[in-house]
Amino acid sequence: MSIVKGQTLVSSERKLTIQVQEKLGEGGQGEVFRAVEANRTYALKWYNPSQATPDQKRAIAALVKHGRPRGEAGSRFLWPIDLVEDARSGRFGYLMQLMDTKQFASLGEIQAHRKPAPSYGTMCRISFLAASSYKRLHMEGYCYRDISRRNLLFNPLNGDIFICDNDNVGIEGQSSCQVMGTMENMPPELILNRAEPSTKSDLHALSVLLFELWIWHHPMHGLKEFCVRSWDLPAKVRIYGEEPLFVFDPEDDSNRLPDDPDYNTARKRWEQCPKIIKDLFIKAFTVGLHNPDQRVTEGEWQRAFLRLLDGMLYCPHCGAENLWTMDLTSCPCWHCHTELLSDNQSALPPRLVIKHPTRGTYHFSLLLGKKLSTLFTNPEEEEKARLFGEVMQHPTNPQIWGIRNLTQTPWRATFPDGSRKMVEPERAAPLTIGIKLDFDGFSGEIVA
Repeated sequence: MSIVKGQTLVSSERKLTIQVQEKLGEGGQGEVFRAVEANRTYALKWYNPSQATPDQKRAIAALVKHGRPRGEAGSRFLWPIDLVEDARSGRFGYLMQLMDTKQFASLGEIQAHRKPAPSYGTMCRISFLAASSYKRLHMEGYCYRDISRRNLLFNPLNGDIFICDNDNVGIEGQSSCQVMGTMENMPPELILNRAEPSTKSDLHALSVLLFELWIWHHPMHGLKEFCVRSWDLPAKVRIYGEEPLFVFDPEDDSNRLPDDPDYNTARKRWEQCPKIIKDLFIKAFTVGLHNPDQRVTEGEWQRAFLRLLDGMLYCPHCGAENLWTMDLTSCPCWHCHTELLSDNQSALPPRLVIKHPTRGTYHFSLLLGKKLSTLFTNPEEEEKARLFGEVMQHPTNPQIWGIRNLTQTPWRATFPDGSRKMVEPERAAPLTIGIKLDFDGFSGEIVA
């Protein structure tokens, strides 16, 4: 017997008295209800009898005791807050944060056009934050074990994310798990029972998730999948485990996308995908497919998406966001096909070029409202980053732009004629080509 609306339960550790409200959804492991305690509202996941095992209860208790991963990256996990048990039935569940489903979307809702598709800049932020959160989880000794599109929810307008269904998280090589993963996201060694879930299998699953987010397709669904008559378990084992082959493998096109209208979206989105991201997908699903030690790491994803965010361009013809990096000599607008880098139609905004001792030369596109962060010095440690500047307009003359000092110390600005000026905190350095800035331990120059 399941719990019912109006039933009162008490949590195990915090002794929270909750009242069960309406059911919000259900899945393979159980149901999710709204639960109210005093003036606070939670989500309550309640396990089906087959899933309510002693091992699962111990796993949830361990996650509750540890607490969610630290920092901003850890705060995106809808982590178990406390166990909740029903003594009469012997069943149990756990409390977690209740999120606003109206603001957040799943990839399936985007593909079904029930919620707006995120822009390219927002896609970069979603992808960066996902990689950052899984990196934080792995750094604390855990593996997620079930990274998939079902477990990532995002705000399609600003790129904020939540990672749900964290009850299968465990310590790598120590804690048991009832779930091996979602087969579509599992690497060959898991499907063929040659390994246990680990951070390395998480890396493969993360690459699949990001590919689906950017391409709206599975990386192994090509001619081999197209020719399958019965999409049953043996077929899935063959496509994902025994004979996996990337649809855009540069050396072997035997699993290329079929010449069928159902595959046109994937083909078009791959064409529009930035080269820096394409290269990482190719690495993930060729050399990394069968060699766990050569998989794309969270840090590689973080650096790539941050680089794209900081080099973003707006098309002057249609206003579309475009992703550009300094190594590209051509950048046709994905929407209207205007060449953004041609001499007579340049869309390149001024850039702040910073030379860093370990990261090399770094470029910030100085778009209006752009916030400049020290994250570029170490994209893998999001918690240590701080804002140092913001591109703004003059309050009385919007034609004049500047970079506002968001630090606590003055900047030194050196103008092209050699004159100098101190820029106090909350004041702005003029956005002038050729001006050099010494700030917050860095040196940079504004270039065209």
